[in-house]
Amino acid sequence: MSLSGLLSLQLDPLTIQATAQPESVLASSLLSSLNSQSTLSKTTPKQATTAIEAISKSRDIFGDTRGALGHIASFLSIQEIGIVRSVCKASSKLSPVKDGFLDLSGLPNLSNDALKTILHEARASGTAITSINLSNCKNITDAGLAHLSELTLLSSLDLSGCPGIRGVGFAYLSKLTSLRSLNLSGCRITDAGLAYLSELKFLRSLNLSNCTDITDAGLAHLSKLTSLRSLNLSGCIRIRDAGLAHLSELKSLRSLNLRGCFKIADAGLAHLITLTFLRYLDLRGCSSNISDAGVAHLLTLPSLYLLNLNWLNTNITDAGFEHLGLKFALECARGPPSYLRCITKPVLESV
Repeated sequence: MSLSGLLSLQLDPLTIQATAQPESVLASSLLSSLNSQSTLSKTTPKQATTAIEAISKSRDIFGDTRGALGHIASFLSIQEIGIVRSVCKASSKLSPVKDGFLDLSGLPNLSNDALKTILHEARASGTAITSINLSNCKNITDAGLAHLSELTLLSSLDLSGCPGIRGVGFAYLSKLTSLRSLNLSGCRITDAGLAYLSELKFLRSLNLSNCTDITDAGLAHLSKLTSLRSLNLSGCIRIRDAGLAHLSELKSLRSLNLRGCFKIADAGLAHLITLTFLRYLDLRGCSSNISDAGVAHLLTLPSLYLLNLNWLNTNITDAGFEHLGLKFALECARGPPSYLRCITKPVLESV
């Protein structure tokens, strides 16, 4: 049965039971159609109630239906949700929040207004939200972040793959003092947008991978995030050596990913020597500009446990690799993957 067919069913539960297909098939049909059709944009409370009843009666796949229920709710106004609740017990499951986690990822038609409706319903029911996944929600923009400003318990936010996020909306997040993890991978963040992140003093993990509009000037705003332990800048192709100077203040940093930042060279690595707690450093795709002088800077990092370097197109000489554990490196280079060297602390200590 198509989504249109499912939504055309009458409200009477007997109608659902009398259909030729089991409830699990009805629910599966709805789930498979949610992301590919826009039929729900004209959903009435009566139709939504029918769909919710079908899903909730399918216990065998109930664990996978919360996102669908939340998606249905996103096309109803707050008043219409009230109508549905008054006639449908199963509508208590309209909120896709489970154990504080709101997962709306991969809903390309989810709008800012729909997000507002879902969050309002969750707050009205007394549901606490500590984590939100909005990855690949293409229609969510900076304006939509305004609806998150009251979520004071929010500790994790995933906005990866949301091209409408450019950073101006981060001003709405300044009150979220509980926020510890922020994923902005693939967003079109600008240097100006990063300025608003400086208020997130307690942020521990920040993923800016493939944010190709970020430059050295933007990294200056990150210097105030002194609680950061993990920073992913992989694919930020406009970052140069001068930008790494701004990271020298991040004394708590444990993990730094610079993969594909091909404009970084020896001078940039010199700025990292203050990161005494750094355990993981990824320089894959940067090796063509790194020489023995850069290796010398890396050897001063007392906590470095794992270093990733490209084997090909490197300016590091055999003498430089001797300081990084030449015997181990050569053994790795003889077998697949030959393009990658993984050098761990035990090897460094053996030199």
